[in-house]
Amino acid sequence: MPIVTQRHESIQYDGTNGAEIADSWLSDATLVSDNGQTLRLKIAGWPPVTYEIPLGYYVIRYYGKTFHQSVSPADYVQNWVELPEAGA
Repeated sequence: MPIVTQRHESIQYDGTNGAEIADSWLSDATLVSDNGQTLRLKIAGWPPVTYEIPLGYYVIRYYGKTFHQSVSPADYVQNWVELPEAGA
């Protein structure tokens, strides 16, 4: 029997891509601040929630461009598996 899962995608916050993550990579996020060390995003919802994402952490999205969570590099390596991109 096959094992299946929903599609999730990730991007690593590198201190320069906070606006890209907030403005185009996620559809439910608003950029609160980005000082190159910590990215602060407000995620739409009731109530809206603000997340602080440290430099080097991964942002994971699902259901298209919906924020799922942010994880440390160690958690990412331990709990997530990267698959080849479609068509690769």
